[in-house]
Amino acid sequence: MVCFSDDSQAQYYYLRHRRNIALVPPQGAVDPRDKPQAIAQAWKTGDFRLDETVPGPNGESRISGRWMLQATSPTQITGTWTAPDEGKAQPISLRKAIPTPATESAPLGGDCEPAFYEPLLAAMRLKREPATIGSHSYQTVSSEEATTLQVPAELPHAKALNHLAMQWLRRQSVLSYDCSAGRGSRGFASSDEPIGSTLTPVLWTDAYLVLQDSMPEIFCGGAHGSSSLSTITWSWHKGRAVDTWAWLQGGEKSLIAHASKSGQPIASGLKRLITRLHPRNTEGDDCREVLDLMSVQAPYPSAKGLVFNTDFFHAMRACNDEVPLSWKQLWPYLSTEGRAAAQQFQP
Repeated sequence: MVCFSDDSQAQYYYLRHRRNIALVPPQGAVDPRDKPQAIAQAWKTGDFRLDETVPGPNGESRISGRWMLQATSPTQITGTWTAPDEGKAQPISLRKAIPTPATESAPLGGDCEPAFYEPLLAAMRLKREPATIGSHSYQTVSSEEATTLQVPAELPHAKALNHLAMQWLRRQSVLSYDCSAGRGSRGFASSDEPIGSTLTPVLWTDAYLVLQDSMPEIFCGGAHGSSSLSTITWSWHKGRAVDTWAWLQGGEKSLIAHASKSGQPIASGLKRLITRLHPRNTEGDDCREVLDLMSVQAPYPSAKGLVFNTDFFHAMRACNDEVPLSWKQLWPYLSTEGRAAAQQFQP
């Protein structure tokens, strides 16, 4: 499968390897800063000349082949692949792929159109295992890259939840593929190493299911790796994820500082509470000096209250932590919707 994009370099993969192989205009053919425009221009002229590049042993890019292509129609391209030493040559024949309705209607992220990823998704090998949380049973579903869940079909709105969970798993495969161009060049011994993302239940009540969406640190190119931690709060009654910011008066704006008469920013009451109770807000802790710079994610419910995940800039990401607040502490800040939710957790 080959992807030509106006806003990023071209790329392709072999299904048996599932690795991103970059295609770029030959060095010196165009200004290096003009690669996307050069590929877009090739579509207009119908003449493609591209170098195939892969990471070398020291992380540098090396040419592994040269492509000479000619657009013979709006949906077909033919040409020749030649080894960099001008030796071995192979014919190339490409036709435009059309996405299936299911793929086209479900955003996958990624740098290319949905049809480009369909063979990757169709080749996913899934492993299912029974699991429990408290008295509730479900299945874990694992691909080569990540693990999600499926709940019993007889539960309210189970079909919608299971669809959301499987779409999440498909997006992890797309993320893994797009990441494969950088993985292996630095920080990874092999670009075959899985990203290891998980979508896991951490709270299951009659009203809500809280899912933790976790991705450990991975390297996809750039100056440093990346990781993520977030939650999804699913309402069994509504059959969809709910916005827990709506449980707070003012929503996300409840954390925004306001200006004093002298123009100085004054932190909101809720932000001051989260800052004061942050686990790293202790004497001698370096994190204490940067608490004013933290960002706060949408909270998720626990049996005792709401939990706020906090994030810091990359150099201080070790300060990332959870701040649990009890329903009693939160009561002055809860909206009508939030107080109704709180009542469902009260004994």
